[in-house]
Order: sequence, then structure tokens, then C-alpha cells
Amino acid sequence: MNIDANVQKIITLLIKKWKTIVIFTLLGAILAYFYTANFTTLTYVSTVEFLAYAVDSDQELSDSTTAAQQTSNTSKMNYAMKMMDTYIELFQTNKFNQSVADELNENLNTNYSASLIKGAVTIASVSDTALFKITVTTTDADLSYQIAHQLETSIPEAMEDANQGLVNASVEDAALKATASESLGYTRKCLIGAAVGFFLAAAYLILRDLLDVRIKNPDELPDRYNIPVLGSIPEFEIKSYSSHEKTDKKPRKEQKNGKEK
Repeated sequence: MNIDANVQKIITLLIKKWKTIVIFTLLGAILAYFYTANFTTLTYVSTVEFLAYAVDSDQELSDSTTAAQQTSNTSKMNYAMKMMDTYIELFQTNKFNQSVADELNENLNTNYSASLIKGAVTIASVSDTALFKITVTTTDADLSYQIAHQLETSIPEAMEDANQGLVNASVEDAALKATASESLGYTRKCLIGAAVGFFLAAAYLILRDLLDVRIKNPDELPDRYNIPVLGSIPEFEIKSYSSHEKTDKKPRKEQKNGKEK
């Protein structure tokens, strides 16, 4: 059997068992909705966006990639963009996050840890720009805002202290307190659940068909075993009768010359 025939067979099988596929698909969507409604933790997000810039555009900045350690005049934008990955790694260190936690604990009389700050913060640079965005996600709207607001001060200070202060950062979009939790994403998660249900149903039907070694029609015998079909026995319809439909036949009595025989 060639590939086209196999594909056609699978498509025919799935169409024939469409009810099973629909049931699995709906079940997957329902389970995804139930899980989202009952087990998804609500989160709150605050973001801060910064612009990195070189302090002095006329200053000669060392280019460490050349063997001779020559210097080159690099524009503020290009140099800031070049240093973005370095600063992002700096903001993910335990030392930096501990300093943020210490500032928060001192200002708010709290007891936050560096691991809490590090786990809540996501840093991403904006492609082909010197902008980078800090996203703070926690289960508390106040906490997300407090961390984001503290980073508005901590990040420029850290950048000024690093690399001899050649690159600084300014706040371009200040943090705002979240007024609502992040969307639970019912539509997206239900679609994912439905897709999973569909593929599970298709896989189950295909595997069951592949593992079924029974011969269902005369065409399968030569295809599977290369054995020709010489003939087939037709099905005969056998009519059965109930007891009340049967007639009782009594033996006839023959008479001869008026006498019973």
C-alpha cells in the first residue's frame, strides 16, 4: 500500500469516527476551562521602560574586540545598544537584586528577599533600540508596583556605578499600579485544550486501527498478506419462527371401507 493510500485510509477513518473526535475535542476544551477557572493563580503586572544612553558622545570608547586594543569614536546610541546585554546580565545578579530588596525593606519596613525580587522581574531589550523594559509580575498589585517603582531608582544608580559611568539610563515610562489581574486567557487555553483533545482522539483511533489485525473486507487480505481471494461465501438470511407461528400437524387417519386404519 503506497503513501497516498495510507493517508487516504487515515482520513477516511477519522471522518468515519468524527463523533469520537468531536467528543474528545469538547472534553479537552471543557477540562482546560475548568483548570483555568479553579487552579490558575491571578497575577498583577507593573512595567518600567528605560532608555540607555552614553554620557559623552565625544569620548573615545575602548573597543575590546580588536587585537591592538584600538579606540574608536562610537555614537551614544550605538554604544548603549552594544552594552545592553551586559547591563541586562548585571540586573539579574544576586548582588543587584539584594540591593533592591534592601532598599525596599528600608523604605517600607518589609522583609523581602533577593530571590523574590529576582523571580518577579523580567528584563527585555527592545530590538534595534537602546530601550529596555522591566516587567514585574507577582500575586499582589501593591508588591508589583513597589518593586517596579524601586527599580526606577536602583537601575540608573547601578548603571552609573558600572563601566565607569559611561552609560546611564533614564525612565521613559514610569511604573503604574495594576488595576486588574492579568487575563486568565480562557479563549486561548480552551483552544489549546480542544487541540490537545483532537490530536489525542486522532492518535487513539489511528493506533487502534494499526493494532487491529482482523480482516474486515476482502481487499485487505491481498494487501496485507499477498494472498488472493478465490471466492467468498455470501450471507444467508435465516428466518426464525416463534412457537405460536408453528402449526401443529396431526397425522392424518386414513379410512378404508369406513374403518380406521
